[in-house]
Order: sequence, then structure tokens, then C-alpha cells
Amino acid sequence: MLTAPAAQALDLIDVRDFESLKKLAAEQSQQPYDPAAALPEPLASWQYDDYMKVKYRPERATWFDQGLPFWLETFHRGFVQTDLVELFTLNPSPSGDTISQRIAFNTNDFAYDEPLKADEIPPAGHAGFRVVGPFPNQPDAQEMLSFIGSSYFRGRSGNTIYGASARGLAINIAMMQEEEFPDFRTFWIQMPSAESDQIAILAFMDSPSVTGAYRFRLLPGNDVTRVKVQAQVFYRDRPEKIALAPLTSMWMWGDGLEGPPKDSRPSVHDSDGLLIQTGSEEWRWRAFARQSYPSVTSTDVDSLHGFGLIQRNRAFYHYDDHNARYDKRPSVWIKPDMPWPNGRIELLELPGAHEGIDNLAAYWLPPEADVESEQTPSADDTETSTPPAAEISAVAASNQAANQPNDSTETIEPSLEFAYEVSFFAGDPPEHNVLGRATNLNVTRPEKAGEPIELEIRFAGPVLRSLPADSPPSIESKAIAGEICEQELKRTDEGDWILRFGVTLEEDNPGDRPVELSLQLVSEEQPVSETFGYLLPPTEPEFVYPAVYTRQE
Repeated sequence: MLTAPAAQALDLIDVRDFESLKKLAAEQSQQPYDPAAALPEPLASWQYDDYMKVKYRPERATWFDQGLPFWLETFHRGFVQTDLVELFTLNPSPSGDTISQRIAFNTNDFAYDEPLKADEIPPAGHAGFRVVGPFPNQPDAQEMLSFIGSSYFRGRSGNTIYGASARGLAINIAMMQEEEFPDFRTFWIQMPSAESDQIAILAFMDSPSVTGAYRFRLLPGNDVTRVKVQAQVFYRDRPEKIALAPLTSMWMWGDGLEGPPKDSRPSVHDSDGLLIQTGSEEWRWRAFARQSYPSVTSTDVDSLHGFGLIQRNRAFYHYDDHNARYDKRPSVWIKPDMPWPNGRIELLELPGAHEGIDNLAAYWLPPEADVESEQTPSADDTETSTPPAAEISAVAASNQAANQPNDSTETIEPSLEFAYEVSFFAGDPPEHNVLGRATNLNVTRPEKAGEPIELEIRFAGPVLRSLPADSPPSIESKAIAGEICEQELKRTDEGDWILRFGVTLEEDNPGDRPVELSLQLVSEEQPVSETFGYLLPPTEPEFVYPAVYTRQE
């Protein structure tokens, strides 16, 4: 954990609030990084089946059966859960002071199925924790929020289940080098009152490049669960690339890509698109397109109002999966406290091996102060297979002046501060309720080479429903590495509009480059739909699927 072991417990136990946590993080940024100890045996040798034999005893939860709205359950270490975290509660006292109390690891908190034996489990500590309690006006307690693995956390609303994840920070992501994963090493959870509808959590972040102080405030709801985040990150060593509010998810197949022949499910994904809000009624939607290689799409943004990984299609038949219930996975939406200026959103799409592994990431890159972007010129988005390196200015990221290092004993390294809200809900953000949305995408590839690829997009929304069939909107379209042809737009009886068009490759594109598409519906010079973006593979990507998808039953 922290350096200077003799002072470690004192430093951690002394944290009472966000200010004292920021002081701890600033001090630790001046110390060398100290990696956590390796996972001990036999936990390090556990396989998946071993780990699944360990179950938390709910009656052992912190604050369980004390008349409080929330309580805490811990995660056991073992198998892939190698991280070690310290857990503390911050409890009120009769004097008004806050008391910090460590949550100790105890094998009595868990049930171990045979052949595992509790007396053979070393005191290995915690891998993470989850917040449990009843959603508003619901009788039964449910898991609401969990922190486990690096800086990952997942939340859900009362009417959704777990799906896409959020992260505290991403360092050197989508570069031609190994990504650095900062860890939440210590948590302090504020004991709620009996009447409280929220719970506060402090977290200390640690990595070779940074330390960080994070404050989370969970406000669970049946329709929307919100997590308010406030953070200050300090540098040990300035990384080449730092990404704020990163999200991760999974998309294996669905609209535009068929699944393996022996899997009858039409779609398998936790999210089906990236949504970006750049103004009150300015929305960009990028449908996912899994390539057979890693791809990065970059979108320049002058003023970021929000972005997220959205599970837009909520129909069960779209997935036909009674076990995974992808139709109930939440959308995850990032909303800065104030619009973030002059940066860009990157979307990383990886081929992925199977649906148990995330292969998507989206994140905000603050303004670049020292290195100009080397993107290929385009009107809006750029797709690259080799992401550009960029040194991030903390001053620009936080829009605050940072104190520069000096020779004094109380040196304060530059830091960045940021605040935003993470929301978990079903479908689109409630504020995206006017412009038409791309609700369905079909891609049909020709049997003969040289013929156009046919695409069909269905747009639905209140503004579009108000347009009569004899006054169709116009189509604003752009393409890179290809050309759009044969456009046709028709109104349905429900008031939706279906756009059909073809795509051919440019002469200098022999078929080894995807075609970047951008389309929007406009009426009387005003947008009536979000801007639709898509990275179209010229041929159907081929993947080698594991046996679970291809075996004969």
C-alpha cells in the first residue's frame, strides 16, 4: 500500500473527509510508487470454479440489520481478483467527531463450498465492496453499486441490472504501449443516517504515474441511479495520455454484424452505441461496428455537455436471451458539472474474444497543450488504427492554474480537478427526447464485387412524427474512404422515417479501409435528428469464436 509502513495505518485512519484525503494524495504523490504485494496461495491458483465456491454471508454485512438504508458487503480475493483494498467506515460519535474504523477481513464473513476450507484461507484482505439496500419504495434489498478491480465501478437503477462499467481514470489508453491501470487502494464509506437517501464514499487512487482523491455520492433510484464524482489527481510522473470519466462495455454482434452460425441470438451486447451531447439539442450517435482489428474513433468537441455508452434497444426479442437479459442492461451517462471545453471523445473498439470480456471504451481527452493532434483531416470524426500520443496539460484539463514545483519543502505538484455525474438508467438520457434517434440499422452487402453496400436506418422521435409524408426532411451526409449514393427517405405509418442508401468505395480504397459515415436529417435548415455516425467495414469482418458459440449441441 502506501510507503513508510509504520505511518501507513496512521495516515489512512486519519482521513475523515475529502480535504484530508486530498492532503494524503498530495503527500503520496511525492513518494515512490509501492506496488501491492502479490496474491498469496492458494488464492493465486484458484480457477473460476474455485472462486464461485466462495459466497458472502449477507448477515455479516457492515451495518446490516441496524435500521439503516444501506449496508456493505465485501468481495473475496482470488482468481482474477488480485487487487488488495483497505476499507474503513466513517461513523458519527456523540461528541460530533467522526470516527474512522477499519473493516477487517474475516473468513467468517464467507461460506466456502467443498473442497475449500476456511481454515486454509490466508488473511489476504479485501478485493472490493458493494453497497446493498432497498431501492425507493421497494421491499427487498438489492446490490446498487460495486467497486472491484483497478478503478472500476458499476451501478444500476432499480429497473435495470449490471452492465457497462465506469472507471476512475485511464492512463495511456489506446496507444502503442501498455496501458497503465490506476487502482483504488483505499475506501472510506460514510455511515448514513436512518433517513438518508444517499451514501458518500471516499477513495484513494494510486498508480506509477498518479495519486488521486475521489469523492462519490450515490443516489439510488428506480428509474435513474446517480453517482456524483469529485476528484483531484496529483502527478508522480506526467503520463503521455490521461483520459477522464472512462467507460467500458461489450458489443459482440447486433445491428450491422451477424453472430456465429450456431448461436441463434440476434444481438449480444451491453451497449449498442456511443452518444455525445455538445449542446442543448446537439446530439451525435455512433453505432458500434466491431472490426477484426483494434480501431479508435476520435470526435472533436468544443463544449461537452455529456457522453455515454447507451443500450438503446430495450426489446427482449432483439436479444432473445433469458439468462443474460441484455434488454435490461443499463445505459451509462457522464454529465460534467460544467461543460468541458475544447477536447475530444475517443471510442476504442477491440475485436473481443467473447461476451464475458469488455471490448469497448469511451472517454474524454482534455485539451492538448504541448503536442498538436495528428489526426487525419475530416469534418467531424476520424478513425485510426494507431492512436496518436499526446501529453495532457493538467492546467488545461482542470481549467485552473496549478502551482509549479519549486525548491521548498512543501512542493505541490501540478494537479487536475474535475467533477461530473455518472447516471445509470434504461434507454436514452431523458433530455434526449426531441430530435429523431437512430433506432435500427441494417447492413446488406452485395453478392457481386463493385456493387453498393446497402444500409437502412430507422429514425424515430417527436419532431420527425410532426413532419407530413409530402414534406420529407433533407439528408446531410458525408463519407470518408467511400461515397454515398441512391438515397431514399420514406415515412412510416407510425411517423418514423426510414433512410435507405448505398455506399461504394473510393477509387483509392481497395477494400482494406472502413468507410466513415455521417448522416443527419434536416428540415427548414434545422436538424430534426441526431447525427448518425458509423464505421462501415467494406466486407463482413471474420472472427474466430470460442467453442461455446460454435459447438453442436
